[in-house]
Amino acid sequence: MKSRLLSAVAVATAVIMVMGTVSTANAKLKRINIGSNPAGSVYFLLAGGFAKLFQKELKIRANAQPHAGSSVYLPLMDKGEIVLGLNSSLDSGMAVAGTAPFKSKMKNVRMIARVWILPYAYIVKENSGIKTLADLRGKRVLVKVKTNVSLAQANRTLLSTAGLSPSNVKAIDSGGVVAGINSVVEGRAMATTVALTMPAMRKAHATVPGGLRVLGLGSMASNEFLAKGMAGLYTMTVKPSKRLPFVKGDTLIAAFDSYLNAGPQVKDDDAYALARTLHVNWKKLQKDYPPLRGTPQKGLAPSNNAMPYHPGAIKYWKEVGLWTANNAADQAKLMSKVR
Repeated sequence: MKSRLLSAVAVATAVIMVMGTVSTANAKLKRINIGSNPAGSVYFLLAGGFAKLFQKELKIRANAQPHAGSSVYLPLMDKGEIVLGLNSSLDSGMAVAGTAPFKSKMKNVRMIARVWILPYAYIVKENSGIKTLADLRGKRVLVKVKTNVSLAQANRTLLSTAGLSPSNVKAIDSGGVVAGINSVVEGRAMATTVALTMPAMRKAHATVPGGLRVLGLGSMASNEFLAKGMAGLYTMTVKPSKRLPFVKGDTLIAAFDSYLNAGPQVKDDDAYALARTLHVNWKKLQKDYPPLRGTPQKGLAPSNNAMPYHPGAIKYWKEVGLWTANNAADQAKLMSKVR
């Protein structure tokens, strides 16, 4: 009798274990689509690289899925229609807050890792005589970016560090970052904002007589000041170099990040595997994809993020020693916003 009872218990235990295994297997991703900006953009390039990596290392079908912009596919991620997406920290912060262009808070999107750091500043022609942001008062300055709401707010925040607002300059609109550079080169605008590492920036510097100059932030600039004006924006200091010939001396500018974010169908084990795969293969990715070279391997999990981390990613970052007390404090603040 006792033997039969033990056998029955053993069978029941085995069934439970099998069911648990099946449940876990069913929870794992079968396919990954990665939302990105249009074909030809850096986001599309990186999304394709990550898709190739995940397909090879995790044996999951993966592909890059281009869209008009991240403000288009962030809501689709929140609904679970897109598995992963590349989003700027600016768009991520607006999504968490539910501010325009988003109609409501994105409560289901979570961050896996920071993948790209973008140094961001106003630039002018060197021969313009403009040396500081304050010198832009009354000048033709590109502020609003028609294709990107978050960049327009970032531009207003940069100007505000020097006590300026769009009403203190002759604010004009831009069709995009490259279009803004062309406006300065052609003399239609005195200043525009750029990501300093853009190839178009270096090309313009080489073709403009006297070159271009990066303008440092105003006297009110600090991480707290920038984050208050635009979540996901922070300060960084850049130095002159062969790659940045338009930087004249140590200069305090703004910066923002790009994240690999995940939708609600990404379970804890999946997020852990994604974070680990990025981390372990980061140096190889940097060799193959130049935009990633500005983000050190130890910088994949920053503590000034604008989007809450995925619990599965947190588990991995803790294991490799990249999760700090500052990360935990920031995570708690962000989670209180999305609840």
